[in-house]
Amino acid sequence: MARAPRHKHHSRKSRSNWAVTGAFVASAAFAPRLATHVEGAELRNRLQHLRVSVPAETFHARARGGQAPVTSDQPQRFEIAAGPLRQVVAELERLSGARITIANDAINEISSPGLSGTYTLPQAIAQLIAGTSVTSRTTGPNAITLELRLNAERVDVTGEAPLPAPSSVKYTRPLVEIPQTIDVIPREVMEEQGVTTLSEALRNVPGISLQAGEGGGASSTSGDMFNMRGFSASNSLYVDGVRDDGLISRDVYNLEQVEVFMGPTGSDVGRGNAAGYVDMQSKVPHAQSAYAVTYAYGSGDRSRTTVDLNHAVPMGSTDSWLGHTAVRLNALWQDGGVPGRQIVEQKNQSIAPSVMFGVSTPTRVTAAVQITRQDNVPDYGIPGSAWSETQLAPTTVIATNPVDSSNFYGSVGYDADNVEQNTYTVRAEHDANRNLTLRNQTRYNRTHREAVISTVQNPASFIPETQTVAIARQGNERENEIVSNQSSLNTRFATGKLRHGVNAGLELSSEEQFAPALIGVGTRNPTSIYIPNPFDPVAGFSVARGLAFTRGKTNSAGLYAFDTIDAGAKWQISGGLRLEHYNATFKSVDAVGVTTADLDTSDLLVSGKAGLLYKLTDEANLYVSYGSTVTPPGTANFTLSTQPNNQNNPNVDPQESTNYEVGGKAAFYGGRLSLAVAAFRTENKNVIFTVDATAIPPIYNQDDGQRVNGITLGSLGRITDRWEVNANFGYLDSWQVSQNPLNNGKQLTLTPKVSGSLWTTYDLPRGLTLGGGVRYMDEVFVNAPNTIRVPSYALTDVMVEYDVNTHLSLRLNLNNLTDATYIRNVNNNGGRYNPGAPRAATLTSSVRF
Repeated sequence: MARAPRHKHHSRKSRSNWAVTGAFVASAAFAPRLATHVEGAELRNRLQHLRVSVPAETFHARARGGQAPVTSDQPQRFEIAAGPLRQVVAELERLSGARITIANDAINEISSPGLSGTYTLPQAIAQLIAGTSVTSRTTGPNAITLELRLNAERVDVTGEAPLPAPSSVKYTRPLVEIPQTIDVIPREVMEEQGVTTLSEALRNVPGISLQAGEGGGASSTSGDMFNMRGFSASNSLYVDGVRDDGLISRDVYNLEQVEVFMGPTGSDVGRGNAAGYVDMQSKVPHAQSAYAVTYAYGSGDRSRTTVDLNHAVPMGSTDSWLGHTAVRLNALWQDGGVPGRQIVEQKNQSIAPSVMFGVSTPTRVTAAVQITRQDNVPDYGIPGSAWSETQLAPTTVIATNPVDSSNFYGSVGYDADNVEQNTYTVRAEHDANRNLTLRNQTRYNRTHREAVISTVQNPASFIPETQTVAIARQGNERENEIVSNQSSLNTRFATGKLRHGVNAGLELSSEEQFAPALIGVGTRNPTSIYIPNPFDPVAGFSVARGLAFTRGKTNSAGLYAFDTIDAGAKWQISGGLRLEHYNATFKSVDAVGVTTADLDTSDLLVSGKAGLLYKLTDEANLYVSYGSTVTPPGTANFTLSTQPNNQNNPNVDPQESTNYEVGGKAAFYGGRLSLAVAAFRTENKNVIFTVDATAIPPIYNQDDGQRVNGITLGSLGRITDRWEVNANFGYLDSWQVSQNPLNNGKQLTLTPKVSGSLWTTYDLPRGLTLGGGVRYMDEVFVNAPNTIRVPSYALTDVMVEYDVNTHLSLRLNLNNLTDATYIRNVNNNGGRYNPGAPRAATLTSSVRF
């Protein structure tokens, strides 16, 4: 298994995909515009696909010389249960007297969330098709037509665009009616911002800060690692409701939206932590054929091509089940450097084909595959001594002269970070009737990562006498596997005057991690902190697996049930309970092949949530809620410990987290703009405190804890037909409850007191869109005594987009417009940090047919 040094060719100026993309863009740029009356509807759909923020109302008004569409403005009370659109629409026609035409038979069986409250007719239509692939247009007085979008990935309703909703089957109500803080990052926002990774997408959520790993880092610095509301969320990443283990950097090319569920939510996902969890919703096939290719080139010589092709492929007559079949292919090719960093390379080749049988019918079966290959030159930052503004750690000695933040301290030809991930999913859904939907999903995921890196281990690595830095060599390999099966049902029914929306299910999973030790990573001499030589030789380089390894496995079975009850027109009561049995095993073998640990543990976990919501109006409410979760030993990191005073010892009590929240949510302008405010208190208890580590066995208790009091504000949607906004603000007052006087009362690690972001876009005439935003992150501390800090920073980003025609759009993103110098994150001992990216530009062309 020995590996020879890899000497990569770093010139990427010649790229064959430039020619291919250029030809594609040119063909779109000179394509004739649609002009006939028959093609008018097609033009509208394609304009919506290119610019989601341009409502159909605007299009029709301009087509008629500026007149607004004629619809009923008289508010009316509606009570319509969820069900297939054909039934829901028929009931709306009966109650309103409107004439509603369904333009495509495939729309008939699409599930609708139903309607409850007082609405105008356009508002009622918007609510009925919220979260579906359907759009509406006004065709006459009290006459509306429902159509499938050309790009059925996002809803746009005539003048009344519904807000994004959680994709989880456990949430059956619109976002505004859920008594919990949930942030949804739509695909449109990610595209406008030029987001490519999950970590970049999460900058839209307040209270999230990135981790930078342990003293070395090969085992824990790569991939999506972050804290949320004061607690680590690195084990709380999900894709389509399934836990996604593996320390990799996740790309967003195949994501519809990112959903962030704040606070303890063990009833949703089982064993977890106080942070909450992040769920990534994958793209799926839809009925309408649509094709898109996007090419981006930016600072750091980074080139990126994505493909999103959806094609209807009827495999039978149009009235048969197989006649409603569609396939979708998403693919990614990315190669290049990182703005502001020398030598570093990131290469990602991914493909995600999927097929759905029975699209828009009562029975839908989806099969999907995602294959990812990453081949990176890793970046472990620069020495903490290079930051001249202040000491990052008490023992840091600042370098005598300025240090270039683009310096690379790795080893060219010897460092590598390679990832392989394969995911296979099969999902079956069946609408038994208008009030009952059954669902089953099976997923297998395997992630393999091998990293050999050069790093600065701690502040003592800087040698002031010689102004050099000691470079440590490290290796890490991990194999993660997960098999999951989820069965659930959603049903609606009434008991007397109470209307119920129930979700119940059974979830089975098996997760395993194998981590063999790598030997032969070599040694390297110290290098200048000012002019490091990345081509210094590495002695003794012959990487292979040693005898040492660890293997951890967790099997779990969870049974849950949720009920949301409408108790009259004003009150809504919700609650849920989850019972989960888990079994965890762990084995550790040392460098000479001797087993040092062979442990197991099992238990029954109980977590729940409850909420009470009061509707001030049909579009505004107040709520109180409670949630809990449990973190048992060994289930967060596949590790059990023989040390009695270790949190992963099978004999210690699991950590228990609770969250109490009060808040309010409101929707404006017919539901196209939301506003949410919440105040919360999160507490984590049963944290170990060691009284006497020298005693045999050690004396300890579990009386320590952590607490966070906070306030969040958020707004998402349209202020006008042309003006969109996504704004978030968070204030976190966190502290440790500890018997250690050095830590007691100190701020929780990686927890900013103040953080927030604002992103807004405005559509100008002639297809021009301007956008921009600001991001602020308060200072955070990396260690418990609060002696190692990451300074605060504020950044400004701008965007300009131009729709050349119905097929082609061009977008320019400028990030960190003021070229601010800042630190992205610091490792846990202050020995190294990752500098923030300087001003960077990316030009993106998108071609759609």
